[in-house]
Amino acid sequence: MNATSHPLVPARSPQDREMDSHDNKRVDIEDLIQSLGSFQAVIFPVTLTMLLSSFASAVITDPDAASLMAQSYLVYKAEDGDSDSTLLGHAFVNAIVIVGFFIVATFVIVICYKFKFTNFLVGYLFLSCVCLLGLLGGRLVQVSLSNFDIAVDVWSYWFIMYNFAVVGVLAIFYQKGVTTTLTQSYLVAISVIMAWQFSKFPEWTTWALVVVLAFYDLCAVLTPCGPLKCLVNLIQQEGRPLPGLIYEAEVQTTFHSTHAGGPDTAYYQRGRPFPERTESNDTSVASSSCSFTRRRSRQESDEETGESGREPLLAESAPPTLRDRLVAFYTEFNPSAIPRVDQVLAMYEGREADLWADLAAKYGVDNAEDEDNTIKLGLGDFVFYSVLVSRAAVFDVSAMWACLVSILMGLGGTLFLLNVYKKALPALPISILLSVAIYLWLRFVLIGFIDVTQGVQG
Repeated sequence: MNATSHPLVPARSPQDREMDSHDNKRVDIEDLIQSLGSFQAVIFPVTLTMLLSSFASAVITDPDAASLMAQSYLVYKAEDGDSDSTLLGHAFVNAIVIVGFFIVATFVIVICYKFKFTNFLVGYLFLSCVCLLGLLGGRLVQVSLSNFDIAVDVWSYWFIMYNFAVVGVLAIFYQKGVTTTLTQSYLVAISVIMAWQFSKFPEWTTWALVVVLAFYDLCAVLTPCGPLKCLVNLIQQEGRPLPGLIYEAEVQTTFHSTHAGGPDTAYYQRGRPFPERTESNDTSVASSSCSFTRRRSRQESDEETGESGREPLLAESAPPTLRDRLVAFYTEFNPSAIPRVDQVLAMYEGREADLWADLAAKYGVDNAEDEDNTIKLGLGDFVFYSVLVSRAAVFDVSAMWACLVSILMGLGGTLFLLNVYKKALPALPISILLSVAIYLWLRFVLIGFIDVTQGVQG
């Protein structure tokens, strides 16, 4: 399956798209809030995946899998007596060959999407998920049971793995009636399984692979002829959904402040469905399609500032409750359903996103803006973040934590740039290159300095 990264695409409202290129480069508080919300939405799953992968790579060892990976994917295999320069050269050749496979797979996906072979893509992803969860996941479980001396009969093992794979495919692709948490959990599990498998590459090849992937991701997303750039342009032009293993999380961006002139708390909120409101004192506008609180354009702010002198940055009305928003929605689309509001709320307790999605489908409401307030991160990004941290964990736990923090710092910087430049950006380069630099410094400079210091003191 294609394990390359999914480019980060900014969440943009229709008003944002109307801004000219000069205004798009300006940074305001909304850009910062959106960046923080995006980072908050992905920091937990990314960190959890890296920690689980590191634990699996360090504790659950499988020499047979490492040998099989070397025979299947590597052009050159490490030999005893090879010099460092030879190992480095062979490692980069191996990495280029593996990335070449990713490039071919990505172009195949582009061609299938362009010529509407969607069923082929869906079938391929179904088969990939079944193999990942059932076979590779089963291998991980087998090795774990063997390492920890846990006895399980063969019938129970296959029953558990079969159900694990089937439920995973349904949770990822069908999703109807499945909680978002379960879907996200399976995506994290797939990432851990793939990272555990990739971590079986030799050390030199692993580091060369993540570096080459970082530069490939940069070219694939930002160059005009890059495969991921072509894919993003096709999706934007045709508007058809692309099936894929993508982690999607809702961005909750809420900002609270108190005006100096009174005790009332003002709120700025993006990302929650909000039916149309007509109060004259409300500065936010929402469409009848139960969309999000609109982001005010800078042109409007400049014009109103010229008329009124100084305008508060945030709207002064408190956010309505879920019940109020649901009543407003039914008032707009189906007044006869208002008496059943409490029943609907009880039915969808804890599943607000599913509630608005079902309402949009039932009443034919255009809920396109709902997708604009989500952050999407390809599982390839999860996997190769985890591969890097797992390889560092095999060397030393301090290196693992240093690389993990570096990746999160790079991801936060990437998300900030995403909201500043309003264009698709690769998620790997900043995080990967920063982590590799930190690892090299720690391994060859810091640890050497500590050893010398301890030798002098001794």
